[in-house]
Amino acid sequence: MQIMQAAIDVAEKNGTPFGAALAMGDEVFVTAANQTKKLHDATAHAEVHAIRKLSKMLRKSNLSGFTLYTTCEPCPMCMSAAIWSEIETVVFGCSIPDISKTMPQIQIRCHEVAKESFRKIDVHPAFMEKECLELLNRYS
Repeated sequence: MQIMQAAIDVAEKNGTPFGAALAMGDEVFVTAANQTKKLHDATAHAEVHAIRKLSKMLRKSNLSGFTLYTTCEPCPMCMSAAIWSEIETVVFGCSIPDISKTMPQIQIRCHEVAKESFRKIDVHPAFMEKECLELLNRYS
């Protein structure tokens, strides 16, 4: 719960419903929030931003052994980035159908992307869903 709370906290700090944390075991290595507007970069989603930060910090692109925690279900781009980064597990709070109620989304679920992948990646939905939905409703 403390890792997802770190993702929620970084999202709140940045005034967005989208926050992410990368952890190994119980240790949080990086957190990131959606920065698309601030950076004028459509790819600066919280998950991609976290992957870039950790890859730069570790000086490698293989993030096997890490778990990605994210307040909202990863979009196809973010899920693909997790797969290419060799992240082994994705844990998310609220779902794409939930997000779609307040903003446009690509209607491809992350477990669908994972299922079509060449790499096994575990997906755990609805973790701290209530807190993540509250965050989504506050900032969307």
